Amino acid sequence: MPIVQISRIQHRRGIKADLPQLAAGELGFVIDEQRLFIGNGTVADGAPAVGNTEIMTAGSSAFTTALSYVYKGYLGDSTPITTGASGDVSRTLQQRLDDYISVKAFGAVGDDSTADLSAIQRAIDEVYSDTDQDDTRARRILFFPAGIYRIDGSITIPPFAHLVGEGPDKTIFRNSGNNPVAVTEDDDGQVFGSIGGSSATTPTQIQIEGITFRNTVAYGGVSIDNATKVYFNNCKFTGSYASGGSDASNSKGVTVRSTTALPCENIVFNQCQFTKFARLVDLSFDVTQVNFNNCDFNTSFYGAIIGEQMDGSTNGLTKGPRSIQFTGSKWSAIGQQAILVAPATGADSGTGPRNIISYGNFYGQDVANNFEGVDSIHEVPVIQYDNDECTSILDFFERTDQRDTDFSDSTKPSNAPPEVQGIGLHVKAVKQITLANNTSSATDTGIYLPGFNDKGVRIIYKINRGTTYRTGVFTISAAGEFCTFNDDFEEANGSAGITLSAKTSDGDSTAGNDTIRVQFTSTSTGTDATMEYQVQILV
Repeated sequence: MPIVQISRIQHRRGIKADLPQLAAGELGFVIDEQRLFIGNGTVADGAPAVGNTEIMTAGSSAFTTALSYVYKGYLGDSTPITTGASGDVSRTLQQRLDDYISVKAFGAVGDDSTADLSAIQRAIDEVYSDTDQDDTRARRILFFPAGIYRIDGSITIPPFAHLVGEGPDKTIFRNSGNNPVAVTEDDDGQVFGSIGGSSATTPTQIQIEGITFRNTVAYGGVSIDNATKVYFNNCKFTGSYASGGSDASNSKGVTVRSTTALPCENIVFNQCQFTKFARLVDLSFDVTQVNFNNCDFNTSFYGAIIGEQMDGSTNGLTKGPRSIQFTGSKWSAIGQQAILVAPATGADSGTGPRNIISYGNFYGQDVANNFEGVDSIHEVPVIQYDNDECTSILDFFERTDQRDTDFSDSTKPSNAPPEVQGIGLHVKAVKQITLANNTSSATDTGIYLPGFNDKGVRIIYKINRGTTYRTGVFTISAAGEFCTFNDDFEEANGSAGITLSAKTSDGDSTAGNDTIRVQFTSTSTGTDATMEYQVQILV
């Protein structure tokens, strides 16, 4: 019978207090703390220092530290932050990482090649739709790292979704199909026409930040349907429209749609970009409280079309949009109107878009001139309000500012182009001009107003001339090519010696008097007059 010998190799072991200096490469296992060490060897052998190096195990203090998280805050000269009532609160690394959910944990790639729609939709559905809607702990932020996520269809966005990217042109959803890049849905996955069926939770409390929605064909960016409390911050909506192209009704950057039973309301776009769609914004349905704050609109046929499809009878198209505001935004490279409000239709006199406000916006010189530049005879109003209760307040129109106003040169169009037209109030910013001394013939003040169509003009002004002070209201009634005026004022410390008047004239090659020119005469006192004024127009 052969002899069988079994050898067992055993390394040093014992309690931590008895751990000796291990030989080079020798292992020592600390049984009381479940930790493993290896000897460094000597410096002569090449070790950086004599001692023992711990090998990370589940029992290592370093490993335990790595799996825990304590918020430290500011550790400068001030007293460090204490996170708990009697000490620091410790959380596991898993808990900390789950504060945000990366879409890449669901298999999305973002390399502009992989079809990512299914992974993205699975992430959205799992986090926001397939969980208990009453358990808010499930509604974590879904994070999209920088990349181009190829979308072969529409992403559907349910209630309570909070999608965060790394910024416009960093995190990009790219679609190349005849459908919007994204649409809203209820928590049962039902989209427009079925949203809210079977008592499903309708789209609400949706936040989207730092994402570009790109469609490479002439179709839509995002459709917000039957939703309330939707907030887009620092997002970009971009299509395939090229400057100078024609209108395309399917090419819409953002659409907001309602049904009569489930109207859309409280939709906010903050610091967003809208570019390269034939129509950057389309609001036809019965929606309320849609606000665009500090946004950029450029490269389109129309800027925002409001109420175009409203007919007074179709479900969701009976009354039209209400309380739509554009504030502090920039508009450029738009062929036709930047804002076009359609006229009311239907039997109800109360139908149609209402309370459409443009406030403090900058309209570039390449807006509303058919892509032909300043002085084009094909210019249209920058803003057209064809329904009630609409206002332009303190907007700046660069096209008007760049206009040549030398009426003596017949080769240069000098007409005052229509800035705001239709039904509404246009309130301009305060300006200052000088009225020269001893001007006996009626001379242009530099105030030029569009003359076509009936208008009521009210100019609130004050004049300082030496020690004389005048405040007044100069009104103009324009009808067709003609105008009448009235100057109602009060003076202190004598007469200012200024007489204001108005006339119409033809400033371009088209027929008819197209411009109202406010003029003045002055007496000889040796002193020019300074006039500050604000123009208000019922357009």
